[in-house]
Amino acid sequence: MRQRLSRPRLLAMLGSLLALGGLACAPATSAVPSAASAPAPPATGSSAPTSGAQPASTAAAARDLPTTPVVDLKVGVLPIAAFGPFYIAQERGYFRELGLNVELVSGMTVNEHIAPLAQGQLHVAACASNVPCFNALNRQTDTQIVASLQSAGQTEKSTGNVALVVRKDLWDDGTIRGPQDLVGRTLYLQAGEGSAVHVEVATWLKRNGIDPRSVQVTNMFFPDVYAAMQNRGIEVGTSSEPLISMGLARGVHELLATMEEMHPTTQVLYLMYWSGIERLGPRVGERFMVAYLRAARDYINAFEYGIDQEPIIDILVRETPLKDPVLYRQIRYAWIDPDGRVNRQSMEADAELMRELGLLGPVDLSGMFVDKYREFAVQYLGPYRPPR
Repeated sequence: MRQRLSRPRLLAMLGSLLALGGLACAPATSAVPSAASAPAPPATGSSAPTSGAQPASTAAAARDLPTTPVVDLKVGVLPIAAFGPFYIAQERGYFRELGLNVELVSGMTVNEHIAPLAQGQLHVAACASNVPCFNALNRQTDTQIVASLQSAGQTEKSTGNVALVVRKDLWDDGTIRGPQDLVGRTLYLQAGEGSAVHVEVATWLKRNGIDPRSVQVTNMFFPDVYAAMQNRGIEVGTSSEPLISMGLARGVHELLATMEEMHPTTQVLYLMYWSGIERLGPRVGERFMVAYLRAARDYINAFEYGIDQEPIIDILVRETPLKDPVLYRQIRYAWIDPDGRVNRQSMEADAELMRELGLLGPVDLSGMFVDKYREFAVQYLGPYRPPR
């Protein structure tokens, strides 16, 4: 049985919507997946959203994908929408169809999953483009970067899920209207200095000719930023949906820049495997990736095109602290690449920027990217095509 999270922890997790910080909290453990259906090649419709039949060239690969023996996998997750594909794959039996008995291990932040993944206590988890994750990767831990989990929005509906906001009175009187107005001010960012949000803001400042070190950065959770702006306690901070939309509607803040405007290529979250995953059973990494991308495509189809949206929202309402299904239909959603492509160049540039700011030593990520699992899954499912 999935352990129920206390109300205080749910509120804290809502404050960690992107889970880019370094807080620690004991993880809760999930139930075993729902009852399995018989193993099958990718289905049509919502479970396999590519259009047309499976390409002939992938037929052999599809036949070769084993579903036995059943393999137990522990997967680190966070109770936020960006991890929706894991919950969707669990609920819809995609893991079980491929002979995977997946246990979802829930935590407060991605950072707390780094050590268990490197030690093989978790087999799959995510990390962020932040200093703790880059430091772990630079130590050549037993982990591999295998796919994208969340990146900059690629459509109107997926752009602006996270943004830098300014208190409305300061916007209205012209005090803060652009990056040049931030010099000498304090920015209140989720997870503070060295976080992925800090990387995004620093990238934006540098592109506009402003030294990122000319601003002060401190940590403040998204809900606390919202409350502090209501009370006129802070000037500028980061926010995320649904708080962005709420603040705009209620006159609390104005948008200074969306995540995409600050860092158009940002790789917010990425999927990682324990490097020993292949010892667990035949083609376990490929099997997991096929199930993950099937579910990621269900997620994209639901929020971008409205296909099978109600069941997908129902899953997220059950598994995340955001319990209002209406909000899920209104807010801008977190973009997940339906083919799982990782922006390696962007990640390497982020690490270099953190080094320039004195927050990170020299980092070499070159040996950490392993693309074979994602490539297999895309061949198996076919490249994603938007539904007609």
